[in-house]
Amino acid sequence: MAESRKVFDVQRQGDTLIVVPHGETLGSSEFGLEKEISSLHRLLSDPKVSNLVVDVGSAPYFGSMVIGTIMALCKKVCDQGGQAVLCNASQGMYDAIKTMKLDTVVPYYPTREEADRKSTRLNSSHT
Repeated sequence: MAESRKVFDVQRQGDTLIVVPHGETLGSSEFGLEKEISSLHRLLSDPKVSNLVVDVGSAPYFGSMVIGTIMALCKKVCDQGGQAVLCNASQGMYDAIKTMKLDTVVPYYPTREEADRKSTRLNSSHT
């Protein structure tokens, strides 16, 4: 049986979790995707993680499953008193973010560097 393709790459930088979704969920098993999403929620439940940067620059668009997951993760972080940001969208994805008004719910930064600087400021304010 072929191995399921990962939809989300994850890194940790201080108290910030960086999530990079990779396009659509095609090629991923439903079980594998559910496992990835559960793992992301567990990582965000760690009291040492307070912020989330979602770098959406790896694909020109995302389907409803990926966008729904991103927004659920952002909500979880905000409900826990942290900050969530989106960054690095292609022009098509940026247009979708604006059309869906996601940037009114989660701040958007044009580059990963700007999002990282924002999370660094947040890290400093929590210590």
